[in-house]
Amino acid sequence: MTMTSERRLMGDTFGYADLCQHAATCVLTKADRRALFDHIQRADMIGTGAFEMLARLLGMKLLYATVLDDGKINPKAATGGSRVTYAIDDEERQTGRLFHYDEFAEEDIGIHVGSLLGATLIGMKVDTRVPLLQADGTFRRVHLLTVDRNQA
Repeated sequence: MTMTSERRLMGDTFGYADLCQHAATCVLTKADRRALFDHIQRADMIGTGAFEMLARLLGMKLLYATVLDDGKINPKAATGGSRVTYAIDDEERQTGRLFHYDEFAEEDIGIHVGSLLGATLIGMKVDTRVPLLQADGTFRRVHLLTVDRNQA
């Protein structure tokens, strides 16, 4: 693990600032923004551990991300329904479809936006690398390689 990945979110100014910077570079559709509210409410109801961190991460996206009409968003931005290819810590490429509820196709590997990975990927642009918060409070790095919204 790198020095960054070993840092913890709670009480660590560096980790918090890094996540705020990531949120500020994100672009959300209005539909994604509405769905993030639902994910935050669900995480707040549980309110402990990874769910508390998830609510904070999604809250930062709501606070700092640019929100655009659904049809005006950059095609290289990950949105709900997008098929994304990414790599964690520059390891094996993985692909999945971002989803908010149950709308992803059954043949797809789904990445729920209400998870730490999905919450990180939503709104990211292709070729960006950002911290990926883990349930234990440590960080890894995720690199968004491609976004396909043709079937979104």
